[in-house]
Amino acid sequence: MDRHRGERWHRHQQPETLTYRKLKYMPVNLRKKAIREARNRNEPIVGKRRRHGRRKTNKKDEDFERCEHNAMLAATAEEMKQILKQPECADLLSDIPYDVTTTELLGEIAIAEGRATTIYVERDGLSTLTIVLHQEQPTIANLKHAIGEISHAQHTRTQRDRHEERLRRRGITKTKQAIDELKSCVPQQVDSMPPRSTGELVCSSLRNGHEHRAHVSWRFLWRAFTLFNVDTNQPINDENGRATLTDLGIENGATLKFVHRVKYFGRKRKK
Repeated sequence: MDRHRGERWHRHQQPETLTYRKLKYMPVNLRKKAIREARNRNEPIVGKRRRHGRRKTNKKDEDFERCEHNAMLAATAEEMKQILKQPECADLLSDIPYDVTTTELLGEIAIAEGRATTIYVERDGLSTLTIVLHQEQPTIANLKHAIGEISHAQHTRTQRDRHEERLRRRGITKTKQAIDELKSCVPQQVDSMPPRSTGELVCSSLRNGHEHRAHVSWRFLWRAFTLFNVDTNQPINDENGRATLTDLGIENGATLKFVHRVKYFGRKRKK
């Protein structure tokens, strides 16, 4: 009796053979534990492991789809050229710069459709920004994003105009040397990495007759500065980025300006 009981206990204590079929229905943590224990016991996993390989695609189908895609792009480009050659379209796009940003272009479309929200942002020692928002109910986050993008674009255009003016004074504007120098001096905007901002985006960088160009980010600028409503003479609390401009008392055609955040909200660090 004891002998049969011992055999039954010994057979019950023996580890079961691990198969890939059992691993399939195990949770992830137990599956990893079972594989680790089997590896420590030097026991192979029984069964056939399914390998999910890459789907075999037909090269002819890929070439055909690629040719169709290229043909569609070529037809679209040709149609756009024909549209832009029309006189009414040329007059409409005559005042739009060639390096127009997405925010500026959507703002022009919203103005033509009569649903734009225009905000004027004054800057100390710099030109006033005209921000045109195309959203139906723009938020303070939309306004901040538009201010940053348009400020970058105008700052880049100002640097390019200054450099072209220097080349024009030197009399080498139309030479190949000027073109190469212009390409090397003017910073190119790369899609993967946005250009660095400077303090000149919020206020003038001239201090005591010298030009300071400390490279800072917009995250730092929004922590150091806040918007002030000139019409209502009240600072704008921008802690909630989803708050609409109407809720914050900013109407269409309002005038804002940059002020130091510590003057109105103290030294509380914004997360």
